[in-house]
Amino acid sequence: MLLRFVITNFLSFQEQTSFDMFPNNKRTKFANHIYTENEVPLLKVAAIYGANGSGKSNFIKAFDFLRGFVTKGDYLSSLEFGLDEYFFQLAAKPSEVIYFQIEFLYQKRYYLYNVDIGKNEVSEKLSLSGLGRRENIVVFERKGTEIISPTLPMQDAVRQLLSQNPHTSLLYLNNQFPILNSEDAQNAYKWFNEQTEVITINSIVPRLIQLLNNDRDILDFTNRIFSEIGLGIQSLDVKTTSFDEWIKHNKNADELERIVNNDTSSDNLNIARMQNNRNILDISTQNAERRVTELLFNQIGQKGYNKQMNIRAQSDGTVRLLLLMPSLYDALYKRKIIFIDEIDNSIHPALIYNLLHLYGATQGNGQLIFTTHSTILLNQQELLRPDEIWFTEKEEGNSLMYSLNDYKIHHTIDIERGYLDGRYGGVPIFYTTGSADEL
Repeated sequence: MLLRFVITNFLSFQEQTSFDMFPNNKRTKFANHIYTENEVPLLKVAAIYGANGSGKSNFIKAFDFLRGFVTKGDYLSSLEFGLDEYFFQLAAKPSEVIYFQIEFLYQKRYYLYNVDIGKNEVSEKLSLSGLGRRENIVVFERKGTEIISPTLPMQDAVRQLLSQNPHTSLLYLNNQFPILNSEDAQNAYKWFNEQTEVITINSIVPRLIQLLNNDRDILDFTNRIFSEIGLGIQSLDVKTTSFDEWIKHNKNADELERIVNNDTSSDNLNIARMQNNRNILDISTQNAERRVTELLFNQIGQKGYNKQMNIRAQSDGTVRLLLLMPSLYDALYKRKIIFIDEIDNSIHPALIYNLLHLYGATQGNGQLIFTTHSTILLNQQELLRPDEIWFTEKEEGNSLMYSLNDYKIHHTIDIERGYLDGRYGGVPIFYTTGSADEL
């Protein structure tokens, strides 16, 4: 689980910016939004608000960048426009080092990971966190190609590995070649790789049909959510038919038939067909038989009439909700930390409200962190605690990030109205140079 995330000199975050999932113990509303079973109580959800261009998406990008650095060996060298694009640009003498610090809980141990990413050198440090109550215990500290502390049994081998991969995280290298002989280093890598996920506006899930077909729990969860939040969809089914039978009824699928027939790996066929960000169908081989798997939506019509509709007939909002379902399931039941940029993208505010209400009321063990413009969610009586609400705002190009918990908020205050009135910042500022008639 995530405790804190600190960003410096990344995109619009020039100054050190700190985000955390610590609850205000004086607030008693929604006690079920707090995980209390570990040494440090942690929040279940966080919503981030702010004007367009204030830095909300850059916060999500910051974590995605750090995650990519830790889990992909060639991440920095594969950046399309180079590392320069990620430094804060609006300063006369810009720094050329990105700094991240993150504190997290995994396997009942608290970790603190610091990394400086520069054009010429990478420095990183992993410690067992003392949570500010005890001294941190260093697992490893690396500066460039050198290990500074502690003394490792294979230090020469580590130095050689770093010399060959100077811009790669030691957490990644150790996962590939476990030379640190450290369970904690392995744990830190696994947390990033297995326990975190980032969903952007353009994210797709190519294996969504396969996932819903193979995991009944996720399909049942999706059906429960869809039936309760008011989509007009009774249930979602996964239908599998013989490819030869399916092609008889789909005369416009000549190109797909050609691709399948020409596939040299027909014994292990696995094709996902996407169209307009929709998972149209999967084609696979099972017991030497080619099979087509599709999603069918049981929709409610006039006077109780029901009909099965395919995904092409669904709205963008329904498709977006469907793509979020596996991740929301993981956030509730698999201890994952899910970052979602613009969770309300293409989705009506009332549906998002109902979705988050169900999420908050369901007992879980992970965390959901998202950006949004839906002010309807700012409801401290029915949905979110003030310590679960964050804002971003820009000053001279620099993004600032702060919690609503920094304000004295009475439990009866209408937060939505106060936010729209500009009481907490994080809203657009409009400038005019003339009268309305002139405009």
